[in-house]
Amino acid sequence: MLDLILKNGLVCDPANSIQSILNVGIRNGRIACLTSEPLPAAAEIDCTGHIVSPGFVDAHSHEDDLCEGHIEADITLRALRQGVTTLVTGNCGDAPRDLPAYCAAYDGKQPVNMALLAGHTTIRRLCGARNKYAPVDEATLAAMCETLERQLTEGAKGLSMGIRYEPGMTLGEMCAMAAVVKRFGGVLAAHVRGDAFEIYDAIEEFLEIGRRTGVRLQISHIGSMAAYGQMAEVLSYVDRRAAAEGLDVRIDCYPYDAFCTSIGATTYDDGFLDRYHDVTRIELTDGEYKGFIPNMEVFEKVRREHPEYLTIAHVMNGAEVDMALTHPRTMLGSDGVLLNGAGHPRAAGAFARFLAQYVFERKLLSLNEGIAKTTCEAAARFGLDRGTLGVGRAADVTVFDPKRLQDKATFAEPALPPEGVRLVLLGGVVALQDGKVLHTDLGKIL
Repeated sequence: MLDLILKNGLVCDPANSIQSILNVGIRNGRIACLTSEPLPAAAEIDCTGHIVSPGFVDAHSHEDDLCEGHIEADITLRALRQGVTTLVTGNCGDAPRDLPAYCAAYDGKQPVNMALLAGHTTIRRLCGARNKYAPVDEATLAAMCETLERQLTEGAKGLSMGIRYEPGMTLGEMCAMAAVVKRFGGVLAAHVRGDAFEIYDAIEEFLEIGRRTGVRLQISHIGSMAAYGQMAEVLSYVDRRAAAEGLDVRIDCYPYDAFCTSIGATTYDDGFLDRYHDVTRIELTDGEYKGFIPNMEVFEKVRREHPEYLTIAHVMNGAEVDMALTHPRTMLGSDGVLLNGAGHPRAAGAFARFLAQYVFERKLLSLNEGIAKTTCEAAARFGLDRGTLGVGRAADVTVFDPKRLQDKATFAEPALPPEGVRLVLLGGVVALQDGKVLHTDLGKIL
């Protein structure tokens, strides 16, 4: 007998080319069958009028802070509420220092699964490189490569780089680390060195790493890098170079026209106004200036006194974000970060917003394309046993009402959960039902 059957939903599983009204049978935490026949089960849930999808996989998130064994659950709970069952974290060069300790603190104690990347900047610091603007010497680089090899052995799925945030990184340094990733079959994901009119050189530098090492490349949050008039040319260039040179390049993006980063980040070093034009399109989200649009005097004061405060920069072109998200190379990554409920609504709303707008309202993508971008594409990219409802696979499942699915998180209230997500299962156990969180300890390190 089955443990649970999800009845009469529209099953959409792009990895197996399935889009049909079926019953999904679950036994021992795994998909036991997909059938149109009625089957006995210990429990059943009628999913008529709903879409039954693999649990969503977030290709780029930032819930990876570890402090004395405690992990902040802000992002993981927001992820669960929007149907995400797996997060890929450790992005933009910033990852846990001690992977085994982090995994022990996380496994079986958080709401969703997590796959980790090693962080280039984190490894730099572990090996004694303190100056983000300076290159490392040969001895330090050798220690970094050794540390990376250990972390990949410990289960990291690849390496992330925050090249913009650590501008002292040289091409030689990056290629040396990328070569280690290549040996392990991992992915190299990067927040590239420049955005706006600087994006062309930044993309070329990143592609050069792929040329020299053969490593698989992941361009992080392309919207916040190129949605300033450069997107069409950048996407076309990546397509041409990948085809001509055999480069393996994928992209992630989130469905908003504003980015979020700390005010002390190198993003706001000298020259940022040349790229973003106007400081009054940048909103502060922390402290006494929360919700405040600063003038330059206030901006510089807060940057000096509170470099950790988050900002929202409303500077991107929405049509170019559309262009990125509908591109065949692109998968969905929320770039989610929330600190005490403050931050960008993408952490709580990206997946519902993407499917509601791009698939159901504006019809820029088919259902199959939209579900693929939120499930199997990211899972396949990072080597995860998730993102599909294939028989024998882990029963991570998201069930939603396409007529009600809608993000509710706003820049004023960025932590609000979406509407329309009816069920979320991890390992065959119902973690969320009709907006109510039932379990917060089903997440595993993948």
